Amino acid sequence: MGRYKRKYRKRQTSKDKLVFIVLFGIISPIVSIILGFFLVKYMIYPKFISDNNNSVTNNSVLEQEGTEDTNSSNNQVNINNLNIFSVQTGSFSDLDNAKSLVKSLNNKNIPGYIVKLDNYKVLSGTFLNQIDAEEYKQFLNQNIEEIFINENIIEGKSLINEEVEKEAVKKISELIDAYSKSYINETTLWKEALISKDQSKVKEMISKNNKLLADIHKEIESKNELISNLNIILDSRMKIQEELNKENLIAYYSDYNKTLIEYINIIRKDEGD
Repeated sequence: MGRYKRKYRKRQTSKDKLVFIVLFGIISPIVSIILGFFLVKYMIYPKFISDNNNSVTNNSVLEQEGTEDTNSSNNQVNINNLNIFSVQTGSFSDLDNAKSLVKSLNNKNIPGYIVKLDNYKVLSGTFLNQIDAEEYKQFLNQNIEEIFINENIIEGKSLINEEVEKEAVKKISELIDAYSKSYINETTLWKEALISKDQSKVKEMISKNNKLLADIHKEIESKNELISNLNIILDSRMKIQEELNKENLIAYYSDYNKTLIEYINIIRKDEGD
């Protein structure tokens, strides 16, 4: 009996080893492969696809936002700031007193024009260069004692028009830049004309600039309020170009400065912006 039991245990041990080898050597790898397949197919891979899809969507949003910013800038005209140096000869709360000073200045062959700010300012020159203003002030000091130079920075506004095509916006920017450069060059020559009483150089410059401005105007098909206002200024400039002479130098200098002030009001940034 004892021998039989020992022999039975030996046979059982050998069988157990065989089962163990089959289970862990063959079946386990197969099960692992199957589990891995289902894990990848139904859990990991869908998550990976979802993350990638989210990434693509986000990139699309960024690209759309970038496009919108670009389109906005394409329809936007940014106007550069201007430094204005005004030669002031008087300041009054009463308009009649301001008019009286202008008449007195004109009798001395000195220009004078009135600008309404906090009160009535009487100006005898407006320049876009400080040196020109200082030199003209020194010239006027020969006949006038109390003269001041007021410096103002005119902040340019940003004009946006979604209805204007990209090429039209470029031309409008070019036009405004041409107006600003024209006034900068011309105000320097006006200083020389007022001191020398010779209008020939400034008249020639105005004529040259007016031609450039008129050519750019013709290339702009858009007829919005900005272009209409600039056209009015150009018409006034054309009249000055045609009629300016030595005898009416002072009177037309005042008219010229009115066009400059009108231009400043067009490009000036609104207080609420």
